[in-house]
Amino acid sequence: CMVQKAWIPTGGSKADATVRLAYEYKDFEIPQDNSSQALDLARDRCRAWGFRDAQHFGGKHTTCNFQSVNGCESWLVTAEFQCL
Repeated sequence: CMVQKAWIPTGGSKADATVRLAYEYKDFEIPQDNSSQALDLARDRCRAWGFRDAQHFGGKHTTCNFQSVNGCESWLVTAEFQCL
């Protein structure tokens, strides 16, 4: 089934001027994410660090978050943003 997913900040570095966002979805879900929400979150984090803006770079990366005998049951999607 299709499920709307919200991005959450999961890491990054003020020194490197990067922000990492992620969301998780289960094997039976078809995730729908909001790229505008992700950019807004990254901009907020960058502005809190004294930068003026953020931009997405590097695409989205999907990795298995929970492996069972039946295969991957949970996936983690991450995206990186550069503070400007």
